[in-house]
Amino acid sequence: METEIESFSATTENERNVDEVLTVVLGETLKRRRLELGLSMEKLSQLSTVSRGMLGLIESGKTTPSIGILWKLSKSLRIPIGEMIPDLFAQSPRFIGANEGKRWISPKNTAESRVFYQEERDRLSIVEWKLSLGKVSQFGHLPSAFDIKIYQIEGKIKIKLKTKDLVLGPADSAFFPIAELEFLENEFKEESRFLWIASKKAR
Repeated sequence: METEIESFSATTENERNVDEVLTVVLGETLKRRRLELGLSMEKLSQLSTVSRGMLGLIESGKTTPSIGILWKLSKSLRIPIGEMIPDLFAQSPRFIGANEGKRWISPKNTAESRVFYQEERDRLSIVEWKLSLGKVSQFGHLPSAFDIKIYQIEGKIKIKLKTKDLVLGPADSAFFPIAELEFLENEFKEESRFLWIASKKAR
């Protein structure tokens, strides 16, 4: 059951989250466009003269590309620079308050999610998660999606997939089809905070 509650996040934390989301969503958008065109990272590296390593950092949300690199990728991917970033950031300036977005809280108050961005037809949605000790195995309250990217902000998170287990630390990220996901678990002392970026397959 979805519950609306008042936020307890500080303004400075929100501003930092927006910067992180901008970098992560940009990487996800470029990756989706690359897959739409059927390009491997190696092929895109050749077309754009941007190194394979840099492309990996950009797509994983670990670095923000310079305007020069964005221009090269814009030409190679045949997408205007203005379309590389969803309208969450195109409607400038816009402040995303901590109380924006629909919240869900688990029955034992160990997990909380906040959907603070959702494109039409759920093409892309961004969810902020906070998880203390315990696990979450039900995700029906989130926007529908096929592909998931998790970007870890603070603490650690264990991702149990059908084929493997992953443990993410700050700035780590993971990509997988949602059908592979069994549960998310925080078995560590520190609260886990991460972004859940969900998209529908653009292939």
